[in-house]
Amino acid sequence: MSKAIAALLALTAYGVLSTGMILMKKGIAWIGHQGQRDKAWRRDLGTWIAGFLLSNLYVVPSLMALKTLTPHIVAAFAGFGVVVLVFLAAAVLGEKLHRSDALYTDAIFLSIILLNIYEPSPGKDALNIPLLAGAAAFPLLLFATAFAKGMARTIRAVMFASVSGTSTGIVLVLMKVLVGLYGFRVGDYLHSPYVYLYLLFSLTAFIALQLAYRIETMMRTGPVQYVSSIVYPAVCSVLVFGNVIRPIQIAALAAIALAVAGILRKH
Repeated sequence: MSKAIAALLALTAYGVLSTGMILMKKGIAWIGHQGQRDKAWRRDLGTWIAGFLLSNLYVVPSLMALKTLTPHIVAAFAGFGVVVLVFLAAAVLGEKLHRSDALYTDAIFLSIILLNIYEPSPGKDALNIPLLAGAAAFPLLLFATAFAKGMARTIRAVMFASVSGTSTGIVLVLMKVLVGLYGFRVGDYLHSPYVYLYLLFSLTAFIALQLAYRIETMMRTGPVQYVSSIVYPAVCSVLVFGNVIRPIQIAALAAIALAVAGILRKH
């Protein structure tokens, strides 16, 4: 598969994921609904289910892209997902946009382009399993910390969004391991422990994101989730696969973090 086709698949994956996230947020009211299960409840449930299905379908084009691209390069295309997320949040959810949102979104998108242009050296053949275990433990520890008492509402929501993003990053790393070991022989995945870790972190990412949605707006939780899902695979690529990330790519990752901080300050 050519890199151009792999890039197109990655773009498709994150566009689908963003659309699914918006639909789940749109229909989130069915969770915790009290009273009669009326037409509005059924509409919310249907909208949420549609979003859930789309959010899971993104795995297919992502897995195909990972056959050619490294995890953090695929994850970097989440910048396109942020663009979709910001404008759909305004169009579908009625959330307020600021002029600076477009500027910060442009900065994120340009940084993603830089990350892809300066693609790092290929990773080592050997998988560093102890470091993979350590990287996988971080989202779980962060998840437990997010339930601490006395934490401010916004901070808790941001932490849940970060858990979702880092868990999504680990999912991408595990997908790369699986496709590297077995290719597209999906049946063989069932014999590997990595597929069950994949399911665990997929569930963790999903639950954490729903908790974040219940606390705060899409404009606060969405960008945090996306950026952490971009940054964490880059960290894992260095630690787990031995990839080399160039200084300009580190600067691009920092620019993404600063742009998200700017969005949060405005909201």
